[in-house]
Amino acid sequence: MIVKTYQSHVVLETLQNGQNYYARRNLGFDAAYQGLIHLLGLQHCVSPIFGYLKGHKGCTDGKISSSVLLTLNVPDECVWLTEYNVWADYMYCVMHYTRPHNYTHVIPNEEYSQRRFDALQKNLKEQRSPSHYEIPQAVMESIKPEWLISASSKPLSPLHRFVHQLFNR
Repeated sequence: MIVKTYQSHVVLETLQNGQNYYARRNLGFDAAYQGLIHLLGLQHCVSPIFGYLKGHKGCTDGKISSSVLLTLNVPDECVWLTEYNVWADYMYCVMHYTRPHNYTHVIPNEEYSQRRFDALQKNLKEQRSPSHYEIPQAVMESIKPEWLISASSKPLSPLHRFVHQLFNR
């Protein structure tokens, strides 16, 4: 499966050095990410890596100034698909209407019933062919160097170049 993902230059360097890349825990989105990891049954994942499928509508435009667009050839069994808009609703719900470490049940509220939340979870778990998604979002546990087909990046801004040099001495 051809997956495109925007990542930092550090991810590209990790891959070019022959190492697998695993995303680090994102404390701001941790509850939603842990919920998704649980729903998809990701066994070796601390934080999911997101991308989009070549030839399909993407879920991001890569406007992050220091990002690199990686094109990957990922084995099908290493990619889980979700509907981007369902993921966004699920993430919002988990971040606002669940208790810490309990991302399967919502606190009663006016916006999301437990039934609606259960439907979001069921939709995220169900794996379908890419054509059955409006905006298929690829989810991966890691990125392996052998999957890298190409990388393209925008020139680094002076500030990003300076920070990059500081951390890569």
